[in-house]
Amino acid sequence: MTLRSCKGTITKNNAKLDKCRFSGGLTIQAKNVTITRSLVEGKVGATYLTDWSLGGLKLIDVEIDGGGGVDPNGEAAIGSNDYSCLRCHIHGTGRGANMENNVTIRDSYLHGWVYTEGAHQTAIGSNGGGNFEVVHNNLECQSKGCSSALSLYGDFKPINGALIEKNLFNTDGGYCTYGGSTDAKPYPIGTNIKYVDNLFGKKFGPKCGYYGPVATFEMHDGNEWRGNRWQDGSGNVKPQA
Repeated sequence: MTLRSCKGTITKNNAKLDKCRFSGGLTIQAKNVTITRSLVEGKVGATYLTDWSLGGLKLIDVEIDGGGGVDPNGEAAIGSNDYSCLRCHIHGTGRGANMENNVTIRDSYLHGWVYTEGAHQTAIGSNGGGNFEVVHNNLECQSKGCSSALSLYGDFKPINGALIEKNLFNTDGGYCTYGGSTDAKPYPIGTNIKYVDNLFGKKFGPKCGYYGPVATFEMHDGNEWRGNRWQDGSGNVKPQA
């Protein structure tokens, strides 16, 4: 479809934008913005004016293309609070999507990260927070700087409330996913973290990640590990703390 040029800073609450090209990235300074069938050339972020919240932003059928550049501050293509992605295609940046609070990512493809020295790159990552839904996505991380396809670290604060369901993981990093629920000091215990019916691929190696498929997942309050298996049909994947 033909895209029209749209302003990269949105300040109107409840704005609805369709078929836009945001050539310099996208800054959200409003609540309940909906963007459909559009292209963001750069990254999506909030500012101090909204206390760094994306205010319930909804991206539907949106591509975020970093163009092979890396944000000098190490920020992700989109993050970190109060947004949802449905059928998003995110690629060409240093990192994919960052999650802190109230994030939903569904039916999306995140891949193609640009190597950043010293970075812990991921398709989707969190350093703490909760109310996450990561459902039916293709999550891939391949570069010299990848840690995993999905990293739930919980190193800044606990992870509490994450549904990780029906995703495909592939990486050349250490593990395909870090499960966010270790009680190893100094990291806090993660709770209500559910991994359900995910597939672990062998695109970059026989263990999914270099060391294995999953680390730092433990059965604390509300945590669940069910139906997770190898994509090639070779059996179930069991967590390792």
